[in-house]
Amino acid sequence: MQKSRYIIFDFDGTLADTFSSGAALLNCYAEQFGYNKIDFEKNRNFTAKQLIKLSGVKFWRIPHLIRFFRKKSAEKASEITAFQGVQFLVEELCRLGFNLGILTTNSAETVNVFLQKYGLEKYFSFIKTDVPLFGKKRALRRAKRALKSDFVYVGDEYRDIEAAKAAEVKIISVTWGFNSRKVLESANPGNIAENVDGVLNLAVENFDF
Repeated sequence: MQKSRYIIFDFDGTLADTFSSGAALLNCYAEQFGYNKIDFEKNRNFTAKQLIKLSGVKFWRIPHLIRFFRKKSAEKASEITAFQGVQFLVEELCRLGFNLGILTTNSAETVNVFLQKYGLEKYFSFIKTDVPLFGKKRALRRAKRALKSDFVYVGDEYRDIEAAKAAEVKIISVTWGFNSRKVLESANPGNIAENVDGVLNLAVENFDF
């Protein structure tokens, strides 16, 4: 009996192009919540922890801010667009026999609106949302237990790589999201995808277990 094969995706910066709108939203409320505005495009070599330090946000305020921005993001969920080739990538992975999932810090509402917008909801058999900002290690471990299987995680951030390694999960890093190729390559050498074809190749050639 063939073992089930899973590819689990991050959402923001991996499937969904939320980078520009998310950055604008964060900077819009900087004065209200008392933190520094950040030029995210110029700081793609910074990790999430480094950017939080740069912004001056107190760590104890992060849970409240995340809840606030999840709500604001959900209000404009219908405007979120998919990265080029994402629909093809999802359909092709399923055709090749992979089971697909999503594990993200974003809200269930935002993810569901996005999937329905692009007709992708039928392709995902596992969805875990509202993961704490630095809670992906635990979430990935729980996903392994729930699925009773190893899987490959696909993400766009340095913290995704840290979490995956700590959870003993293989990871493919994509360069079209939050962090630059330079940062991703430093932590995940050889497993970097510049486009959807790169994700397919790495999934099939290197992670087809």
